[in-house]
Parts: sequence; C-alpha cells; structure tokens
Amino acid sequence: MPTIPSIILWTLAWIFLVIGLIALTILVIYTKYGREKSIRLSILGILFGSIFLGFSIHFFLLTWGI
Repeated sequence: MPTIPSIILWTLAWIFLVIGLIALTILVIYTKYGREKSIRLSILGILFGSIFLGFSIHFFLLTWGI
C-alpha cells in the first residue's frame, strides 16, 4: 500500500535542491567570469552546493521510501 510522502520532507528536499543548484551555478559563473581568484569563495560554494544537494537527495529518497 503506497504511503503519502511527508510534506515537510518533500518541501525541504525541493528547497535544498534549489539552494544547492544556485550555489553550484554561482560557483561556475564566478570561476568562469571572476576577475580575482578566491579560494575561500570556491570552498564555500563547493561545501554549500554539496551539502544542500546531498540533503535534498537524501530527503527525496526518504519520501520515496528507498
């Protein structure tokens, strides 16, 4: 019998997915068009992108029951 996914997890998954994609997009744009190379911003972009994308995938898998 299929269960209804949790609205809270579903919403958090979508929010984290959007935040993670925005962080990675900013990182790509900054590295391509950035005038000054900043290792600190690159590390923060990679960390935020990977953490938020990881949690969003985790929450999607939880709502699907996997």
